[in-house]
Amino acid sequence: MARGNFRAAEFAADLAMVARGEGDPEYTDPVEFFRRTFLTGGLRDLITRAVKRLSGDMNASPVINLQTNFGGGKTHSMLALWHLASGRPITEYPQEIEDLLGAAKLGRPIGRVALVGNHLEPSGLKPKPDGTKINTLWGELAWQLGGREAYEIVAEADRTSTNPGDSLRELLTKYAPAVILIDEWV
Repeated sequence: MARGNFRAAEFAADLAMVARGEGDPEYTDPVEFFRRTFLTGGLRDLITRAVKRLSGDMNASPVINLQTNFGGGKTHSMLALWHLASGRPITEYPQEIEDLLGAAKLGRPIGRVALVGNHLEPSGLKPKPDGTKINTLWGELAWQLGGREAYEIVAEADRTSTNPGDSLRELLTKYAPAVILIDEWV
């Protein structure tokens, strides 16, 4: 910054980039991310609530709506959840995170989906590696949860751009638990 080489993008958290494994280690590496993150009361509460649900507590809310002004930490909070669902052993995290998670049962695989509005491709323009063209949000959600196999559950609704109905429930049941993060939805 002192030399005039400041690029704001270097300091901005970007959920889509992290989900693709791109970017600086302070955002992409779960341990480094938490080493540099100050756990505010709000972030502690969010993590606690999410981990309860992911650990199988059916009384915990399945949806958490983050409401803050621009620059209020929504994306950073979602990155915290993304990293906690990464499958890394809890013992690899900084002590403060280990203490917060305590006896949480995050041992089983947790699906991860990042739907970031300003990074989504218009319908079918960028095929997936096997050539599948995704047309809808539920098609993208399915693909991120389980690739081609998961996509097939909602494929007909995706191809016709119609309501997936019970297929979406089937998808979410089959691939639970999962963290589904939605960012930049304007």
